[in-house]
Amino acid sequence: MRTIHLYLLPALAFSNQLASAEPLLDSWYTKDAGKLARIWETIESETTEKESYLDGSPTTVTSVTTWDRSEFPGNNIGIAAGDQTVPVYGGVQEISFSDDSVYVRSTGLPTHVAGPWYDNIYVRNTLFASFPGNAAMIYRFPRETNYPQDYTSPNNLSNPGNCGLFVNGVALYNTTDTFGYVAASGTDGGPGSEASGSGDGFWNRDAFVNEGPTFDSGNSHQAQESHHYHANPPALRHLLGDSVDHDPTVVFTGLVSKGGTNPYSENFNGQHSPIIGWVNDGLPMYGPYGYSDPTDASSEVRLMITGYQERDGTNGTEDLTTASGTNQQGEATGRTSLPQWVITFGMQSSTTLSASQYGPPVNDEFVLGHYMEDYAYKGDLGGFDLYEGVEIDGEFVDGTHYDLNEYNVRYCVTPEFPDGTWAYFTAIKENGDPTYPYNLAPAYFGDSSLAGTATSIPAGVTLFFEGGEALEDKPERIVQDEGIVTITWSVIEGGEYRVDTSTELETWDESGEIFSADSNHLSVEDDSSIPTGDGQVFYRLTRTGVAAYEDATGATISEGTLSFPFTFSGVLPPEITPITGATVGEVSATVIDYSADSTSATATLSFDTSSMTAGQSYSATLYASGPPPQNEALEFTSSNSYTHSED
Repeated sequence: MRTIHLYLLPALAFSNQLASAEPLLDSWYTKDAGKLARIWETIESETTEKESYLDGSPTTVTSVTTWDRSEFPGNNIGIAAGDQTVPVYGGVQEISFSDDSVYVRSTGLPTHVAGPWYDNIYVRNTLFASFPGNAAMIYRFPRETNYPQDYTSPNNLSNPGNCGLFVNGVALYNTTDTFGYVAASGTDGGPGSEASGSGDGFWNRDAFVNEGPTFDSGNSHQAQESHHYHANPPALRHLLGDSVDHDPTVVFTGLVSKGGTNPYSENFNGQHSPIIGWVNDGLPMYGPYGYSDPTDASSEVRLMITGYQERDGTNGTEDLTTASGTNQQGEATGRTSLPQWVITFGMQSSTTLSASQYGPPVNDEFVLGHYMEDYAYKGDLGGFDLYEGVEIDGEFVDGTHYDLNEYNVRYCVTPEFPDGTWAYFTAIKENGDPTYPYNLAPAYFGDSSLAGTATSIPAGVTLFFEGGEALEDKPERIVQDEGIVTITWSVIEGGEYRVDTSTELETWDESGEIFSADSNHLSVEDDSSIPTGDGQVFYRLTRTGVAAYEDATGATISEGTLSFPFTFSGVLPPEITPITGATVGEVSATVIDYSADSTSATATLSFDTSSMTAGQSYSATLYASGPPPQNEALEFTSSNSYTHSED
């Protein structure tokens, strides 16, 4: 009888991830950490790939791992920014922890294919201003928060920019796009606007309504190179198994509810949503489905109902569509007062406005929902009750009860927190469209100082997970059919591999061809090594190298030579103090990029790491010639350092 084996080296027979039952460690999506970030640059390239699908896979791959927005015409105001000149692995690349903190290192780019992005996906005549890039970010979260069930929020306003991190390492943004109405100009502030300033602060734009046409099918886009989600992330939720179907042959042309086509569709599977992110106050964020009774894990699972509604005249709200005053532009408008929550969050001291603070009338340009202040919190209206469970409120009643408070959280039991926790839930409609306040309201529920970006990971932490080149190559399956053996491994994209064979595990045939992996799964067919009779054959996969890539610190890794950005203080521009040389530790380095002002400089240095010791940190030194006539020899030591890891 012929026997065919996969051979596992003893050192590779074990996972590099420690056992854990801690949600803050376990919830991160690391399954595709060996996959390079990819985008479609245009809808034409997306269409070409999707039209080539055959038997579940594309025969033509048009998504790219390097890109440069400047290679395409500027957007409608002439902006074209953002690039990724070296491939980079997507998502979470490192997780480590200390006694009180968890540190997550991420490139900020998803592992699902992102893009394309347009100024308006429904028109598609100009590309969006920017493409994304490697964020090379570190996020720190507290291992414990201990918010009691009767906790009172300090009303920390949610900040522009990173408000947390989704479990695939993409930044979590709040509900605003940071711009608003400028009454004196009669229009919104922002790029390309004729208005003076970004907004008066009374009517603040809703990011999903205003920027939604620039989102891709995953509801993502970027500010400059900073990739992020403002609202329900369907591509991530699909990867997590959270009630989202994906048809890889459908080209994204906008929300289906707005006449577009979307590869992602909501399809409730009856299961509680997983954790999809962690917020700056240390609390988890779930997908849109939770237990109906917040205290009973045996109750049915259903869509969580948002605590907000439009101010359309129903349920005791003001009708912003009906004129109630005249604004500074002489227009009759219904936007003459603010909702109560602006006082709750400490954003304003009154809901009453003067005529000079009135907003624009509701019309095709300023639709209802254009501003965050177009929504009222149901808890401030009559006829609604925040649902607290069967024992207190009886059965849940549609139209009367809602689940999420003004901060978009509720106290509840979840699969990860059976004893209860405060938790955010992403807010959607039944068809999957995001609805206000999306992921995060204008204020955090908890203390927003507990988590956030960090500049470094302290020494002495315990490494829990490491992605990219550090991942182990693992066999997935072996199939023999009519004399052909097909073996599939989980590998790293960009890795260079060779398949070796042996009949007795002592000597190996290493004459096989070396080939590159173009995804994070590798299948190899063999019909030449099949034993006959009672023979046996063993297969092993040997990684012989990795193509150049940019890691999650921003360093370029290439065949033992690395490029890394160092920062210096007190270095003058090179035309005043020419750079004459550089070293990293004792290793000579080449300056491949340099920028400086009168106080600081950034120099990207290329150097050979082969003589460096794993775990040791190396600072850089720049050598310069001072101004004439003295031409004094100058040395500058970097304020940061490069820590070498094992190849």
